[in-house]
Amino acid sequence: MKMTSEIREIINKSKTHLATSSKEVKPNVVPIGFVEAISDHQLLIVDIMFGKTRKNLEENPQVAIAVEALQEFKAYQLKGTATLFTSGEIFDMALKVAKRHEENRRIHYAKEQIGEPKWLRKIHQRKPKAAVLIEVEEIYSTIGSNE
Repeated sequence: MKMTSEIREIINKSKTHLATSSKEVKPNVVPIGFVEAISDHQLLIVDIMFGKTRKNLEENPQVAIAVEALQEFKAYQLKGTATLFTSGEIFDMALKVAKRHEENRRIHYAKEQIGEPKWLRKIHQRKPKAAVLIEVEEIYSTIGSNE
């Protein structure tokens, strides 16, 4: 399923959460810091510190993404299938995504003239472990829906 340019823009600039489940269908939801819509049907997520999420992805590739731009009164759920990459072209793309997010974070803190919290700096100093490529199969608006 194709994401509109509006949905891709919201994903690239907003808070995002990734939902996975184990092979026993036990759910897990985590906030994602490094995610980009890289085409009209693919999302790229950088695994910086996945634990349970990584295990779940290895057991069950079915995922859901929740993203919101509440100031615009827009929110979406995207469902799809994830594939993990630890080397190659997709992994290299994830390294570039992580670097771009790192630069944007530094610019933000410099612009706001506030110190970055130590806990956040520690997270961002970690090296990417994997790239998660999601093929988007379903898209739902969650504002005003029964989801």
